Amino acid sequence: MVKTRYLPALLLVCAAITSPATAQQASGDQGMYVGVFGGLGAATATSLQQRGAVFLRPPQRLPILPINAKGSTSSSTSVALGGAHLGYEWNPLKLNPSWGLRPAAELEGIYIGKHSPTGEMPVMPRFLGMQYVTVPTTVGVFLANAVFTLETPYSSKVFPYVGLGAGMAFVSIKGADSANPSEPGINHFNSDPNASDWAFAMQVKAGVKAQVSKNLRLFAEYRHLSIDATSYKFGATDYPGLHLPTATWHVNMGRQKYNLFVAGLQYKF
Repeated sequence: MVKTRYLPALLLVCAAITSPATAQQASGDQGMYVGVFGGLGAATATSLQQRGAVFLRPPQRLPILPINAKGSTSSSTSVALGGAHLGYEWNPLKLNPSWGLRPAAELEGIYIGKHSPTGEMPVMPRFLGMQYVTVPTTVGVFLANAVFTLETPYSSKVFPYVGLGAGMAFVSIKGADSANPSEPGINHFNSDPNASDWAFAMQVKAGVKAQVSKNLRLFAEYRHLSIDATSYKFGATDYPGLHLPTATWHVNMGRQKYNLFVAGLQYKF
């Protein structure tokens, strides 16, 4: 569920993208457009926490040894992405005789390909040492964007723009691994290493677009994408005769932040 503290941001974006500039407008070609894009970037470090318990006298559920490992992923994990958007751009608002501002609204989908951050996590109790948790992650993001393109007296072909968006992200982890050097060959999530969660997402972007024909535009931009904290449930450790059984494992991942560099093509109808 979207946290209530994000409702003002959602309302701001919705207001921006649903108000088609009722002030005085200059003549221009308003209308719909579609775009496709791809790019590269990096996920910044985020927190990871693994919680669970080992059953010390199986098949009895008691006594247990509680496990709590908490740490951080590496500072930068490379990612690749692709996506598409559908938008509507209105005629420019005249700021003065030489400057104008074109508002637009977009619906956008982004796919961030598989990347595998690894958390280095000291374990409580301390005698268990260090846990290394790898989470192969893919992300699908669905956003509503408000975009503002600046018309200047310096060029009729090249236009800077900024945008902001809000929506939801689906974060999927497949083939997660929880390893401890004291137990070689053991993946503590082995009975079910897959999990997923939904979370609130926001982005800001800034770039430049170039008109290459009446209907075709190229664009390049920087984006900062932020995805709220997520939670996952992985399977119990199941290695009969090799490892004591455990409860299912709960993993919390902190806010995911991505710095992305994107290029694409827009067609305006």
